[in-house]
Amino acid sequence: MEADEAERIFDEFAEAYRDWWGPIIAPAAVQVLDDVAVPVGDGAPIELLDLGSGTGVLAVTALERWPGARVTAIDPSSRMLELAMVAARRRSSALADRLRTITAGADRLPIADASMDAAVSSFVIQLVPNRAAALREVLRVLRPGGRFACVTWRADDPRFEPDDVFADALDDLQIIPPSDDRDIHPYTSRAAAAAEFRRAGFRDVRAKDVWLEHRFTPEGYLDLLEHWIDREVFAGLDRETREQLRAMALQGMSDLPGDAFVWRRPLVRVVGRRRGI
Repeated sequence: MEADEAERIFDEFAEAYRDWWGPIIAPAAVQVLDDVAVPVGDGAPIELLDLGSGTGVLAVTALERWPGARVTAIDPSSRMLELAMVAARRRSSALADRLRTITAGADRLPIADASMDAAVSSFVIQLVPNRAAALREVLRVLRPGGRFACVTWRADDPRFEPDDVFADALDDLQIIPPSDDRDIHPYTSRAAAAAEFRRAGFRDVRAKDVWLEHRFTPEGYLDLLEHWIDREVFAGLDRETREQLRAMALQGMSDLPGDAFVWRRPLVRVVGRRRGI
């Protein structure tokens, strides 16, 4: 996904991302903070880069966890970064003062060489057009010994029964969804992720498989479809058809057992270090 396309999409749907998608992936996202080896509660100064910060879940959590941290949040969407700053200010003005936001792409960071103590990223690297260039950029801005930790999707093709029910409702109403031409490249395995980090120049690379698990209700998953996953489908419908689609889908989902709404997706968590002096 090119930077200008990402900016357009995420500027338009920033609030929907914050309200509907962000809370689902947040628990897995914040775990990468454990991988950058900063003592919890330590007040020592630290410069942290949040690559692809979005609405600021990682950035704000880091600022709360480390009183001495200053976070530079990078994202191609200026609207996303505005919401990140709003979230920081809701905590406190003092916390927000330690947050800097910069609108930019991941493969050309407007940040000085060796100026960051650590870097983190969540659910972003699969969207970057030139992932190797982005990793080299992160390596460039890290100080010697600094770590970069990220979490992203691992490629899979899971069957989720509520999706089948929704697809059946679309077919019954003869609704043709728009084609999905997003350019997304998840890692195929933890070994592939680790190898790419090493090629970029990182040392002491570790990668592991982890899982994101979320339990939906029929109403909750249908809301997610309407407001995030299949928002374009719903946006193209008149009110009557939209209500008809919701009713049919909800009826079908309500017939599924509760365990059918446990959504599990495989992830990869990777951490690497810039060579020390």
